[in-house]
Amino acid sequence: MNTWPFKFAVPGEIVRRALPRLLVTALALGPCYARADTVKLKDGTVLEGNITDEDKTTVSIYLEFAKGTIRETRRINKSEIAEIVPWTPEQRSAWQTKQDYQKLQRYQLDPQANYLVEYYDQVIDNAFREFLSQHPDSPYGSNVIAKIIAWQAERDLVVAGNVKFHGRWSPAAEAAQQIGRQRGGQLLQQARGLVSQGRLESAIQLLQLVVHMDGQPDLVSQAKPLFDSTCQQATVLLARQRQKLQVDVSSAQQRVEQARRALSTAEGSQRPTTGGSSAATTQAQSAVNKARGDLDAAQNQLRQVKGRLDDVELRLRTLTSQASEPIAVQAPKPQPEPPQAHSSDTFETLAEIVTWMKQNWIAIIIIGVVFLFLLSRFVKD
Repeated sequence: MNTWPFKFAVPGEIVRRALPRLLVTALALGPCYARADTVKLKDGTVLEGNITDEDKTTVSIYLEFAKGTIRETRRINKSEIAEIVPWTPEQRSAWQTKQDYQKLQRYQLDPQANYLVEYYDQVIDNAFREFLSQHPDSPYGSNVIAKIIAWQAERDLVVAGNVKFHGRWSPAAEAAQQIGRQRGGQLLQQARGLVSQGRLESAIQLLQLVVHMDGQPDLVSQAKPLFDSTCQQATVLLARQRQKLQVDVSSAQQRVEQARRALSTAEGSQRPTTGGSSAATTQAQSAVNKARGDLDAAQNQLRQVKGRLDDVELRLRTLTSQASEPIAVQAPKPQPEPPQAHSSDTFETLAEIVTWMKQNWIAIIIIGVVFLFLLSRFVKD
């Protein structure tokens, strides 16, 4: 979706601060548009614009070209001018109307994508309707009204939740799927190019975005095997780098130890002895300085190698984490549970009991009476 970096709505505080400057600028530019003239040069060139300055030898004229996108103030020697034809107020008004209409041509609907609702409102109100307000009798009025209708119709589509994608209007949800599919395809293509260039870790970053795309199962199925194989290749390469750097760190540590022993030996030989010459002392001091320099260089090299090793180990851990991260898969919709198998058996058993009781109700009553009689005798005793 195309967006525009500017907005016409300006906070009140900014307007309050900027208003004096705007008034001064307007007053300063006022004389520049006080005259509108046609300047004919001796070579046949005709210039139409506003004369902004004139002295004994030159004339300055403000010109606009290419629908107002190119502007310049040209200073011309009077010796080159054949004639200056002042415009009438009607000519100047018509020229200004034409200039303002040409400036409206910068506002065009995008045939491929839509804008934000705010941008439609800004253009309709601050450009088209403002032109009609300033030039109510303009011959371009019908064209501007047609532009307002077209922009308003597209704005209403956006407000209704539609999106223009590749020149086709669709509901926002459908367009989001199309945009995601296009974006995922681009990422997948870029990742394949990076893999062919050997930039595996950069490719993994892009592939990771694709394999986690919701609602794009086709892209995920294409990206997942490439993601797994690329992670495996990158892991092998980083493991080899780590192994080599571990050897380099060990060698650098040995050089540091050797430099320390050399410095200790040099400092021991520097101890003053009876009858020692100044030349010997100077030589011993030089040996100490050299040993210290060698130790500093060895320690610096060790720090650099350790830094590279730490970087590789961090990248390896990150890569391992990315490779083991589960891919989100849409859970299937819950299905209604089937009826339990034993429910019909239960109903059949109850039916059989009821039928038996109906058939033997006399025996059941006799047994009940006997039971109550025996129970009463037992309670009396």
